[in-house]
This record gives sequence, C-alpha cells and structure tokens, in this order.
Amino acid sequence: MGEEDAATLLLGERVNFEDRYAEVRAWSVPESDRYPDGVKYSLQYGDYDQNTIIRYDNFPDHPDAAHHHKHAPGGVEDVDFEGLLPLYQQFKTEVNNYDHDWN
Repeated sequence: MGEEDAATLLLGERVNFEDRYAEVRAWSVPESDRYPDGVKYSLQYGDYDQNTIIRYDNFPDHPDAAHHHKHAPGGVEDVDFEGLLPLYQQFKTEVNNYDHDWN
C-alpha cells in the first residue's frame, strides 16, 4: 500500500470569486521522509486562466525551496510551518487582502 492509498482528506474546500478562486486540499498521510509532519497540502489562490497568485504547499521535490514553502509573485519563499490550522488561517487572510470576503 502506497502513501497515497493511506491518505485521509482533512480539508477540502473551493471558493469561487468573480474572476479568481481559492482551493484548499490537505491530507493526513503516514509520517515519512517525504512528509515528516504527517500532512500533505496545497492551498492555491489563482485565476481562471490557471495563473497562480499564491500557493502554499509542501511538495518535497521543489528545487531550491524548503519543504514548506509559498509560491508568490516574487518567487518561492520558505515558510515556518506551525501547523495546518495556522497556515490555513494565514492563507485566508492573504486571499481576503485581495478584496475578497472569505469567511
């Protein structure tokens, strides 16, 4: 049984705004070298032309990035991961800073 087979969805949400969307996916996975925190996630804010505005993820094979990182207009930034809930709340705050009302 692979890592993907043992994944349990923790967060699954998509919010559509007028010209953009926010999508959150997070899974509980077995702790491993690839996912030492036991969580795999992607928090994406983008437009309908598939352009990323903000994305947090912990894809372990991203070159020149920490395990937990953020894709933003200025490039890829390292993220101090303090847990899924604080990261989710930070992401929602950043999306709302683009004049959205996501409660």
